[in-house]
Amino acid sequence: MPFDRDVPGQKPTYKPGNLHRLVKQIAEAGDKTGVTLRDIIDTLGPRSFGPMLLVPALAIVSPASAIPTVPTLLSIAIGLIAVQIFLKHDRVWLPEFLLRKRLSARRFEQTLTFLRKLAYWLDPVINERLTVLTDRPGNYIALLICSVMPLFMPLIELMPFVTSFVACALALFAAGLLFRDGVLMLAGYVVVASGGVFVYQIADEILDWLFA
Repeated sequence: MPFDRDVPGQKPTYKPGNLHRLVKQIAEAGDKTGVTLRDIIDTLGPRSFGPMLLVPALAIVSPASAIPTVPTLLSIAIGLIAVQIFLKHDRVWLPEFLLRKRLSARRFEQTLTFLRKLAYWLDPVINERLTVLTDRPGNYIALLICSVMPLFMPLIELMPFVTSFVACALALFAAGLLFRDGVLMLAGYVVVASGGVFVYQIADEILDWLFA
């Protein structure tokens, strides 16, 4: 599944269906010691809000999420970037403890392998459509969800199935916003609703057991 060849002298652009190009730039950000969020921001550029919203979202659904606390830290990054998009900041800002967090070279390679496969399958179905859901003000609800969900990640991380719902929803919203694909946004809302029903059922069963 090779990447498309870049045009000499021309920087990659983030076009609909161009997830593989983003993964290629992520790969270029790392070295033999691994990669940090600072490395990725330096590679993508400090104004790349869309890509920087998607990168940690993809990492949460990748093998990197198996490392304890990583889903929580990546979710914090997503929440902060979503808030900055909502407030129309002109540069990506993340706290130092997130910027210096390093993913080892082995985990980074595992993550890249997963993301390349994901790009191979998703690129053909990503398209610019239903942009009323991806542009202002239609994207406000998705940005709000991306901003609020990370607040609960420390608790959610203890429940793997719920973490999967959250990670999938965040990735769908981030990809939908970046590639202006409203169908991905709708899929994100469906995942959030399904996760909400699942959590409600689990909570209801726990309460029944406690007060039985």
